[in-house]
Amino acid sequence: MNNPINSKKNESRLSHITTSIRESYEKHGGIKHLEEPCLPSKKEVGKLVRLLSTIMFPGFYEEVTSGKNHLEGYLLVQCSSALECLSDLIQKSLRHECRDGIGCTLTEGECWDHAVEISYLLLENIPAIREVMNLDIKAAYDGDPAATSYFEIVLSYPSVRAISVYRLAHFLELQNVPYIPRMMTEFIHEKTGIDIHPGAEIGPGFFIDHGTGVVIGCTSVLGKNVKFYQHVTLGALSLSNVDKIRKAKRKRHPTVEDDVIIYAGSTILGGRTVIEKGSVIGGNVWLTRSVPPYTTVTFDSPYLIFKHKDKKVEKYVVDYQI
Repeated sequence: MNNPINSKKNESRLSHITTSIRESYEKHGGIKHLEEPCLPSKKEVGKLVRLLSTIMFPGFYEEVTSGKNHLEGYLLVQCSSALECLSDLIQKSLRHECRDGIGCTLTEGECWDHAVEISYLLLENIPAIREVMNLDIKAAYDGDPAATSYFEIVLSYPSVRAISVYRLAHFLELQNVPYIPRMMTEFIHEKTGIDIHPGAEIGPGFFIDHGTGVVIGCTSVLGKNVKFYQHVTLGALSLSNVDKIRKAKRKRHPTVEDDVIIYAGSTILGGRTVIEKGSVIGGNVWLTRSVPPYTTVTFDSPYLIFKHKDKKVEKYVVDYQI
């Protein structure tokens, strides 16, 4: 039986298809990154996340049989691999921005030196990041009676994976590394359903119970010992002039102060919205106004009910216009 693809008619048809696709690249873009320098690879970013995870939590993400007597040798191998992988990714990101003229003036050699230096800085800061992560894990243990041990939390809780990758990516974001921080948090977003922008500022002792569907926008600020449940969103209000706001780098997402709890399904929007210390936001609350300290907010359609620490109660009609 003849292969229909090899017929002259179909060969001509396939040639027409490939020509049309190539022309769409030229018209709408999409192949510029195939020229040197290359874009960072999503596959390599996944490899980087796995390497850094094994350094953060040895024995949890891959089997380590050498024992603690050989730990330094193991760490040397892992850190060397992470350094090589991260340096290559950062260098590609910097070179790509230089080629596109996005404020980068480094030569190829300077890009490489800068990439290596940032990579060393990240590895040097892992002890400090682990110290903060220990407080996050403690918050999970203290906040979830179903948790039986720290080991169970690190092995099985998606929030630990998402928060640890966020904290590593946030460090790179502070070093103005292009692409890689967002790629790291999106990689773990795909795995856990937790979307934390690397630009967000999150204090220690952060815990997300269950985790799925949580969204934390890039200008969000969270204090210490904040607890979220699933499907919480810290988002921005509708934006009429995105380019202007992007250039101005305005704060668009809420601030959540210390010791706040936000229950499942709540949506909190706006850069001027502040949830002050010790407040509790009940489930399925839609909030675009600030909340005073030690206030409990619940939803009883069509009202938001604010119960203050002095037991004073206020009611507001929910405004869904954003």
